[in-house]
Amino acid sequence: MTRLIKMICVVGLLIILSGVSAPVFAHNRDNYFKIITGMPFVNFDIEDIFHQRWVSTYLKGRPIIILTGHRYKRYEILKWADFLKKDFGVSGLAHLLWVVNLHKVPWTTSRNTVINQWRSFTPPIPLLLDWGGVIGKALQINYEVPNIIVLDAEGRLAFHEIHSFTPEVYAAVASRIFALAQCSPSAIRPPMNIDSGVPIGTIPQGKNGFSN
Repeated sequence: MTRLIKMICVVGLLIILSGVSAPVFAHNRDNYFKIITGMPFVNFDIEDIFHQRWVSTYLKGRPIIILTGHRYKRYEILKWADFLKKDFGVSGLAHLLWVVNLHKVPWTTSRNTVINQWRSFTPPIPLLLDWGGVIGKALQINYEVPNIIVLDAEGRLAFHEIHSFTPEVYAAVASRIFALAQCSPSAIRPPMNIDSGVPIGTIPQGKNGFSN
């Protein structure tokens, strides 16, 4: 009888400890593993809306520009995608990817529904469906504002901008990307013309502006 009581107490204690310590560990782990500037970015292998795989290790050799944000921000992200494609995608100076975090999509929504919705949106650059939330977890992303994540040619985080689109902000961000592209092995042509009246490398700090 005494042995049974001891076993019950031990089991109860383990249940209590697991309930208390697990959330704390998860919180600390997320904070600890947040990638900062200069660190190697998380490896990813994500399919786009046409089932083409995009593997980070295969994209090394030129900068990678990743756009992400809430789907309600898609038209604002679309502006970033259009301008970046014109200045960096067409010329081949950088890889351009639009990543959608689908980690919390309701189970009642089928994958085919999500894929068809994004196909009908006709994004101008490859749109990747991140079902595991890999990119978001790596940077603890705020999806309420467009995110511009830039990796260098070796796959390290070069910088992470969080901005609403304006021509002035775009010009400043683009100048930083171009400077990075010039240092990569695949730099192939002179810079594009950016006429903004903003000093190169200066990021205007608006209501939703943040950079690191």
